[in-house]
Amino acid sequence: MKKQNIVIIIVFSALLFGLGLLVWLTPDQDFSENENRYLQKLPELTADTVESGEFGDEVEDYLSDQFWQRDRWTAIRSRIKMLLQNKDIGGVYLCSDGYYIEKVTENDVDEERLQKNLETVRQFFDRCTELGLSADHLTFMPVPTPGYILQDKLPRYASLFDEDAVFDKMTALLGGQLADLRADFAKAAADEQLYYRTDHHWTTAGALLGYQCYRTAMGLSVPSAADYTVEHHEGFRGTLYSKVLDKNAATDTLELYRWGGDTALTVTYDNADHAGCYDMEKLERKDMYEVFFGGNWGIVTITGGEKNDRRLLVLKDSYANALLPFAAADYEKIVAVDLRYYLGSVKELIEQEGITDVLVLYSTSAFMSDAKIDRLRLEMAK
Repeated sequence: MKKQNIVIIIVFSALLFGLGLLVWLTPDQDFSENENRYLQKLPELTADTVESGEFGDEVEDYLSDQFWQRDRWTAIRSRIKMLLQNKDIGGVYLCSDGYYIEKVTENDVDEERLQKNLETVRQFFDRCTELGLSADHLTFMPVPTPGYILQDKLPRYASLFDEDAVFDKMTALLGGQLADLRADFAKAAADEQLYYRTDHHWTTAGALLGYQCYRTAMGLSVPSAADYTVEHHEGFRGTLYSKVLDKNAATDTLELYRWGGDTALTVTYDNADHAGCYDMEKLERKDMYEVFFGGNWGIVTITGGEKNDRRLLVLKDSYANALLPFAAADYEKIVAVDLRYYLGSVKELIEQEGITDVLVLYSTSAFMSDAKIDRLRLEMAK
């Protein structure tokens, strides 16, 4: 028995040593095309990083990111779990009709952060009125999560956070300036695909519905799907697919809605002007959602829409990327700011660009956790 234990220990140690050697000898990857993110590099060892614990955390991330044949092992793990009828893989629920839905539970809700972000939006709107904007031109529009709208597709044991309770808090602080999409989305989901099957974003049809709800809340004219010509681009697998890597996963059709003047728009991002909102080359890449403006940027400006003296500021996450092409027709200028990447002054943008309308648009789950929104509170207090 002792000899068997010694053999097991030797084999296990050899495996660990071999895998460690492979990680060490294999050149580090800078970027994961599959996950659409930069990978952790080997951290620098200093007294400060060791004392703070930062070095240990970064080494753990490094070993995870640079693990030999990482994508292949992820796929093997997923296949084994599927054979065991496990519907919870890598923080993703495998749902009916081929949907992957992100697992966001009550434990993932930072109540303090949520409250702070809501108070920041409230204070920001108050500051906007002091700068001369009309209170009824200021709108906060959180997008319900796929897990909330598509509850009928979840596994029976799935556990998600109480989204209604979160919206109650939003309503309490923002009242009539909250555009609540829940009822419209729940009704439309029976007939339309509002979210991608393997990506965490809404579809272009979902974004159009969101924009229609926003215009309705503002008392403005509402566009119809019939106003657009729709292009269909097949084969999209998104961010949630990257966590599972099941070769049999469903693919989606990414749609682009065209209108008469969309290619005449001047769209500025990454210090360059572009014709229109779509970067068609991105349709050849793994993350086809980057077709909207080529991805995420700190600031995007759009000009060439209706000459009506209305200028819209959008504070946003990536959900807004699919909505902005619809709004482009209805505003003389749009300035879209992603606080994760924008380091300039929002107050100065409002004053310099003559902003008349503000839309704060985030997915509900992202809004609950985004600490970058703090920058808005600190900057507007100056």
